[in-house]
Amino acid sequence: MTGPALPMPGRLRAALAFAALHALLNGVFGVFARQQIDKQRGGGEQPFSILYGLEYLSYAFAAGLLAAGIAVLLGYGWGRWALLTFEVLSALDGLVIPAGGIAASIGLALAGLVGRALLHAETRAWFAAKAAQRRSPIPRAAN
Repeated sequence: MTGPALPMPGRLRAALAFAALHALLNGVFGVFARQQIDKQRGGGEQPFSILYGLEYLSYAFAAGLLAAGIAVLLGYGWGRWALLTFEVLSALDGLVIPAGGIAASIGLALAGLVGRALLHAETRAWFAAKAAQRRSPIPRAAN
């Protein structure tokens, strides 16, 4: 470590918690899509092809949100933009695909909360300080 630890802003901690919840909900939605596929197959029906896409898309979003959240947790600025991108895409997905009123509303709310926190001045300053801390030379021990 090149200097004293920089405390993470509270709003960024909350955003990471919301992003983790959003990833969890995406994963659960993927599981529900898989259960519907299995239910249709068990009944002798051909599953709707869109269910396969929804399942894999849900898993991809869950993995992307988690990976970006870890990058943010480590203080990498690109993680902030990746997380923001996943949240925006997830919000657009909730608006375009009418999966359900409550699920879409929760996804939109989470995306809005995370996006607002990631774009806040305090959060931007924390990322700038973390980047500056990584760029600074490692201090040598005095002999």
